[in-house]
Amino acid sequence: MIVSVTVDRNKGGIANSLISYSKALNLIHEKHLVVLPKHADAIEVLQDHSNVEILELNKKSLYFHIYTKFIFRPDIAKHLKKSKWIFIHNSKLLKHFSNFFNKTGLINHSGKLRNTNHKAYNIFITQSGLSRFLKKYPDNVSKNIVICHGFDLIKPKIQNYRANSRHLEIIAAGRFIQKKGFEDLLDAAVMLKQEEIPAQISLYGEGPLQSKLANKINELELGNISLMGWCPNLKDEFTKYDIFCLPSLIEPFGLIIGEAMMNGLPVISTKTDGALQIFGGLPEDRGGILVDFSSPNQIVEAISRLQDKDYRNLLSKNAQANIENNFSLKRLSADLKRLISDEN
Repeated sequence: MIVSVTVDRNKGGIANSLISYSKALNLIHEKHLVVLPKHADAIEVLQDHSNVEILELNKKSLYFHIYTKFIFRPDIAKHLKKSKWIFIHNSKLLKHFSNFFNKTGLINHSGKLRNTNHKAYNIFITQSGLSRFLKKYPDNVSKNIVICHGFDLIKPKIQNYRANSRHLEIIAAGRFIQKKGFEDLLDAAVMLKQEEIPAQISLYGEGPLQSKLANKINELELGNISLMGWCPNLKDEFTKYDIFCLPSLIEPFGLIIGEAMMNGLPVISTKTDGALQIFGGLPEDRGGILVDFSSPNQIVEAISRLQDKDYRNLLSKNAQANIENNFSLKRLSADLKRLISDEN
């Protein structure tokens, strides 16, 4: 049995990781015990997986049992002792699992380096994260590896890019917060309008900056960008668009990039850790165009290039092939098998 422990109960990278790891572990016939707070968002999906056992505790109680090393929950302590491997999804919890450091991995979801200098395993989701760690802690004694997210492959869809449309349809999505860079996308919309480039941007999401974004769109009379509200599942929306754009200032991985690529969308992205991992040194060969941070002019240049239908089709095929070849659940399961078998 493999054990995962988290105190996080929100949507996002940790919840998605619990789900994708469960699927990948099932491919190698491993049971997955997930210890997490009650009412965590991941529970609804996890409970449908045949190889998953869920152990949910009140959040305060969960903290207490972690801090006391489960001496008052001998059932969990027994599972930890007998487990093949333990995944910790919050860095501040790791020190409480020191008895199991030989089979415990801290998954670095954020790319930040707090609590990463230890004697257990560090599991980074990008090479950039690992490189920063090695630079900061050159004399570390942990075992450090990169295991990227894995995507549940969908059947490739043939995109017609709405052949009769007179303009490009661009989708962007995420929380309306500073680090997502959506204000740069509004600046790009201004330039698209000025240069009369036929493109329409649909921005999905919600958050603290929503009023600010809406007011700016109205003040500048931008008819080429619209706020679409929050969409819990973008899979069906992706089929309506030609391009996916993510202008983030920080993106530890960018799961939504992979989801868009699986649906055959070429991607315009800033050079975040996630985008660099997904697209590497030859982004167009892997389905994307990378731009510098806070560079709306480069976003506009990329959109202009993607007006070429043949070029879009090429990047679309490259995007789907990239996810299938490099970021599938099958690839993730092989990486996890090597880790659990200590073959790294």
